[in-house]
Amino acid sequence: MKLRRSSIFQLGNWRLRYKLGVVVAVPLLAAMLLGGLRISTQLEESSRYDALSGQIAVAPALLEYSTALVSMVTVTGLGIPPTLATSEDVTTTMRQVVDTADESGLGPAIHKELDALLTDGAILHDGVMNSGMAAEERERRTTDFLVRCKNIFRDIFDLLEDNDALVDASNLITVWDAQLNLLSQMETLGMLATNPDAAQAAALKAIDNEESTLRLLLGSRLDTGQIEGMLGDIAARRALIQNYTPTRQFGEQLRGSMVAASAPYADSIVYASDQITTTLDRLTSDARSDAIRDSILIGTLLVVALGLGLLVARSLGLPLRRLRKETLAAAETELPNAIAAVKDGADVESVRLAPIGIETTEEIGQVSRAVDSMKNEALRLAGEQAHLRQQVNVMFETLARRNKTLVEQQLSLIDSLEYQEKDPARLQSLFSLDHLAARMRRTGESLLVLAGTRPRTRTSPAPLTDVLRGAVSQVENYQRVHIGRTPHGYLLGSAIDDVVHLIAELVDNALRASPPNSPVRLEFASAEGGGLLLEIADVGIGIPRDALAQINSRLSDGDEADVNAPRQMGLFVVGRLAARNGMNVRLRPTFDSDTNAGVTASVYFPSSLLAEIQAPSTTAVTERPRRLSREDDAAPYMQGGR
Repeated sequence: MKLRRSSIFQLGNWRLRYKLGVVVAVPLLAAMLLGGLRISTQLEESSRYDALSGQIAVAPALLEYSTALVSMVTVTGLGIPPTLATSEDVTTTMRQVVDTADESGLGPAIHKELDALLTDGAILHDGVMNSGMAAEERERRTTDFLVRCKNIFRDIFDLLEDNDALVDASNLITVWDAQLNLLSQMETLGMLATNPDAAQAAALKAIDNEESTLRLLLGSRLDTGQIEGMLGDIAARRALIQNYTPTRQFGEQLRGSMVAASAPYADSIVYASDQITTTLDRLTSDARSDAIRDSILIGTLLVVALGLGLLVARSLGLPLRRLRKETLAAAETELPNAIAAVKDGADVESVRLAPIGIETTEEIGQVSRAVDSMKNEALRLAGEQAHLRQQVNVMFETLARRNKTLVEQQLSLIDSLEYQEKDPARLQSLFSLDHLAARMRRTGESLLVLAGTRPRTRTSPAPLTDVLRGAVSQVENYQRVHIGRTPHGYLLGSAIDDVVHLIAELVDNALRASPPNSPVRLEFASAEGGGLLLEIADVGIGIPRDALAQINSRLSDGDEADVNAPRQMGLFVVGRLAARNGMNVRLRPTFDSDTNAGVTASVYFPSSLLAEIQAPSTTAVTERPRRLSREDDAAPYMQGGR
């Protein structure tokens, strides 16, 4: 479990589809994140402009209120009593300021300044309406009120960030400053009767300030052609004041000129306020439109990018999965089967390997064709190896047959000498020579087995006792072999030579691996399915357990001969012979102890190789065992058994 968890964090161990998924998903997620941040910023900007538009709406309402209140105060200073309509204008505009401020979402600092301004305005309004405020106090409170108004205007307009809106706000304040100069002129009219020279000088100074302030607006966004007319009105008022005459007609003419000049200022203030609102509305709409446009554009690009990414991932994933599948199939099934067919004798040209079939010219297609080339090269090498093995087998077979022919002639000669010899010492020497020749013949037959050549099989069965004696006759020190209870029955002729050879190899190994005076025991036992189990037990040096498992694997699989065949010829020969006849050979320790354990070889004879099996009887090797008779001499055994 720990290994699996650690492999998750190792990029090299990830499956291909996960890697392709990461390659496609990471850029898309990054693009979605950046696009989302951009759209979120634009939406926030749109909301901010919308909120700012509501906050700026306080400025026009405050301008109307301040203009109405200051106008009423100015008219009162001229000796004209305030009317009810003028008072209602002040009250209405003040209420509008309060309502607009409550809905605008202004900051607490500006709200606090606005509340103080409205309080000062209410005190000034009540003092004017009740005529209980002295002229000096009225002038001081009016000045404080105007200064506080201008500060609030600047605080509100400082919220703006757009250049056009800031310019419009600056123009609005300039118009308001110019209008204040007009109100100053109206205040000087009350001094004309008592101090005409001072009133005339103050009025001309206020006119000069008004003119210089208005000239700042020439050619600005606020100048829609009315500035020249307002400058003309200023010139007319200047000439009128310069030609002052203390008559009633002059006073009415001057008052009418100043009142008429107030209308363009009000229009300019409304126009500047509308320009600011229009600019903010445009910015809000543009930000919202940009957000919608970018959302559509980013969404479209993400869909296109996702489609292209999936298409590219599919163009990589499908060929790679096919390459993996076909390569594994070739490595695990197709190529081993083809090599096995070539080993069995099939012509290399007749064995075809299906190509992977990826025809692209990029790296995956090149790897596919490289794998096809490797498969064909492996098949070609297998063919060459099979051809070389066939040549070696032919060479083995040729040498083995020549050797076997010579040994057979030698055995025939030794048999004739044994028959004629009467001297016991010489006869014993001939017996030893006979055993050596028999072992030489078995070595030649082992070469034939390794070469894959099947010997000529017998047609007549042979008794199991004769089969065991024939196997023992081919080993040295046969006196140490103890044959236990052997059942009466026959071994089919097709397996006789192979079984004799197999048992001889196992007995010979047991004799060689055990002490010189120790016995090697052969014992039959019944097995499942009507078969027999022959156990060949020694008390020799034994075999390590890991090596024993490897040997049993070779015996059960009937492995091909390899470089170890010369050193372990008996092992390969026994495995081949057992596999060829459907038998099973297993090795196990004779005893459970690790010291002097020995090895027991268990040979399983299937019922298909046996005939007429009866109860076992004890067979002792009391004399020198003879070789198993040839095919021509096997009939008497069969006849006697019947």
